[in-house]
Amino acid sequence: MRIVAMALTMALLAGCATANETFGMGQLCGRQPYCGAATDIEIIKGSTNDNDVYSRALAPFAIIDLPFSIVADTLILPYTIFHMRPAEE
Repeated sequence: MRIVAMALTMALLAGCATANETFGMGQLCGRQPYCGAATDIEIIKGSTNDNDVYSRALAPFAIIDLPFSIVADTLILPYTIFHMRPAEE
């Protein structure tokens, strides 16, 4: 039970990549489908680069956040698709 509580706490402290990318100021990929999960995957991939200290520090949090981001991205998929369409004139 402690491990689950610790994992949940770490995920909440790390922030949700989906919320940051879709509704926040983080615009790595904008309003694209599964942008939060893509952000987490890019952080995890970047952690293998020896020069990327930032990604190496965030990789454990991105690993924990990834399943939550996939679920959140799926839940807001209709919103994301609606806002991807060009404005009708």
